[in-house]
Amino acid sequence: MSWRGKTVVVTGATRGIGAATVELFAGGGAHVIGHGQDDGAELVAGIRATGGQADFLVGDLRDPAEGRRLTDFALRHTGRIDVLVNNAGANVFAGTLPAGLDEWNDCLDLDLRAVWLVAAEHLGRPAAIVNVASNHAHSTMPGIFPYNVAKAGVLALTQSLALELASRGTRVNAVCPGYIDTPINDAYFSGFDDPAAERARVEALHPLHRIGRPQDVARAIRFLADEDESGFITGTSLTIDGGRSALMQDPRDT
Repeated sequence: MSWRGKTVVVTGATRGIGAATVELFAGGGAHVIGHGQDDGAELVAGIRATGGQADFLVGDLRDPAEGRRLTDFALRHTGRIDVLVNNAGANVFAGTLPAGLDEWNDCLDLDLRAVWLVAAEHLGRPAAIVNVASNHAHSTMPGIFPYNVAKAGVLALTQSLALELASRGTRVNAVCPGYIDTPINDAYFSGFDDPAAERARVEALHPLHRIGRPQDVARAIRFLADEDESGFITGTSLTIDGGRSALMQDPRDT
């Protein structure tokens, strides 16, 4: 599918999976509208320097009005929205007993409510929506709450949107990444006394013996957004975790 003449909106676009998704679609000819809390000027400049089209809106999706602001921004710049990638999120790992209401609200407002509110602005517009959830939506570990709850909610929301928007020409799917080599994971590994050893231990937990790259997820998002490749797929999720969730093995045995 040629993306020329198409508009792709990506939230959480300044780094990691979001930045890789922006670059992939822009490289295919799409006009990409990025959104994030950080300044996206460098990202946009890089795309424009190679002949691509991109614009960026700085904002916080915890604000309930931000979804409308983003939609208006995209329509003002290109007049259309063909793909929405709901990627913005934050790793709020607290645990069910230590977590407080502030952590709960902060996580759910960004990781779940914002996905709904941004998607709701696209009602009536034929499009493909891809929501970025997590493998923690299916199974998790101690101390990951409330992040895992929010991501499980994203999968339920994906199904509801898919059913209710199908008659309007919109497909809605989700991707569930596992360990991906992003700045967030770099920060995680740096918290250990021996970051390299911890990274090696985590890589050994995966049947493919590596953690994922942002481009691995970006290409899956592009597949689910492509009407020619996935036009009969809606209301489902694709797990991208290097086989980690298929491995029934005690980590102590690896």
